[in-house]
Order: sequence, then structure tokens, then C-alpha cells
Amino acid sequence: NNNNNNNGNSPSNLSPIDQLLLTLTSDRTSLLLGSIGILLMLLNRLISFPEDAIYEASRSRIDLLGVFAAGSVLLNGISKLDVESVVADRVVLEGVNSEGRVIWIEDNGDERTAAVVQRNDEFQSTVEWALSSFLKCSSAQTAILLASCPQQSQRWVPLATAGILPLDSQLRSSIPETRGTPILDRMLREDDGIKGGSVGGTEVAGATKRKGPKESYLPTLQALPGKVEFTYLPSNAQEALILPVLRPEEKSESEDDDNDGWYYAVVLGGDTAKSFAPRDIAWCKEIASWIGELV
Repeated sequence: NNNNNNNGNSPSNLSPIDQLLLTLTSDRTSLLLGSIGILLMLLNRLISFPEDAIYEASRSRIDLLGVFAAGSVLLNGISKLDVESVVADRVVLEGVNSEGRVIWIEDNGDERTAAVVQRNDEFQSTVEWALSSFLKCSSAQTAILLASCPQQSQRWVPLATAGILPLDSQLRSSIPETRGTPILDRMLREDDGIKGGSVGGTEVAGATKRKGPKESYLPTLQALPGKVEFTYLPSNAQEALILPVLRPEEKSESEDDDNDGWYYAVVLGGDTAKSFAPRDIAWCKEIASWIGELV
């Protein structure tokens, strides 16, 4: 169907008038006509030398209008030139595909009980919808919900995973004790008064101030510590987006018993470096906030 639509819109199937208009408004035609117009104006000034002062003044005004018109056509052609930035190569992630399913890491009797016990039907369905949405509507190939409780000395543990997961089953369900999580621990800090988030370690301006931790985007995982921290992502993941799961403002400001010191975050991994645009990050933040409504 796409091929048929493309063939229907190709220049060979257009009427002669449409083909003429398409040619006249193309970038090459605009560049050619604009350049010719400016050259003609220049030659006219160099070749002709009118003796009448009134005619000379009138011709100067006409030349100014001509140069302005030719310059506008030339500028239009320059603006239509296709300038493509270098796009990073897409890699095949090494891992196991969950085949569209959201896999919950069940409690094995460890300290994650308090985080898992909060899972009710509404929370579970929202998390599964959110993780699936990340995979379908963004460049993410892996989506993971994690939880941590510093008050109980509980490190980050994966709760739900989707997409392409590590080959080692142990890495899907836990983070090795020998691996630190300095980037993910940013989700434990209250960065009050800072607008926006962090992209590659640089603060990004946002429209409004929000309490709580800010998102962190690593457009490439070739540098430390990002290269070794995200053990729960495929080993050759190219980028990572860390999103805090923010609770409603009225809950975050009060010491609510339901919080119990637990923090949640979503980590997205991609197969192409620098593929998350600012609008993609903003959209992912909104989806993550839906989870926070039910935590």
C-alpha cells in the first residue's frame, strides 16, 4: 500500500502543470533563478551608465527591489536544501526478546517484598501498559521498572521488564553486588528548584519547576560509568534514558505511610545512539508519571 501511494505521488504521474510548478518551486530552480537575478542586476550596473540623474535615481530603486526579490528566491532555495545530520548506526541487541510480554520479577523471599506487595491489578495493568507503550512509541528496545529503599539499605532491584533483556537470567532479576549505581542513584535525590533534566550530564532547561529527581539521558553508553552500570540492559545497548517515577506533589511533600521510603524509576535502553529527541523524552516523562499516580 505504501508503494502504491508513493507511486501515485511520484512526478511521473503528475499533470504537466503540477510538474512545472514542482520544478519551479524546487530548491535547485530557486538557487538557479536567484543567482541569475543577482548576476543580471550586477551586470546592468556595470554595463550601463545613464547620464540623466533622475533616471539613475529611479534605476537605483528598481535595482534594490530586484536584488531583494532575487535574494529572497535564493534564500528560499537554500532553506529547502536537505541537510542531514550523521545518524548513528543501529545495532542488533544481544539478549532475549520478551515477545511483547511484560515479565514481573517475582519475590524470592528477599528484601523486595515491600515493593512487590504493593502490586495490585490497577498498578500492574498500568505498569504493563506503560512499558509496552515505551517500546511501541519510542526508540526504546528495553524497558525496566526498578525500585529502591535507602531507608532499609535496599539497593535497586528490577520489578518488571519488557523488550530485549540480558542473556543472563541473573542480570534480569538483580544487580550484582559488585556493581555500583551512581547514575541510577540520581533518582534518589531531591533536586528542588532545578528546571528540566540531565542529558549526558548537562542540565537541560524545562518549562516548569518540579520537585523531586530529574530524568537523566545518556545518548551513548561508550563512556564510564554508563558502560558498565546498566547490567540489566543488553550488553551492547547504545543509549539509556532514566526516568523517575514521581508521585503526585501532595504525596511527595508529606510523609505518607504508603511511601515507606521506596523510590521507583524506569530505565529505557535503545539500539541506536542519540535517538531520543527532546520531545520523546518529554513524552516518556509523562508516561512514567502515570505509574507514579498509583505507587
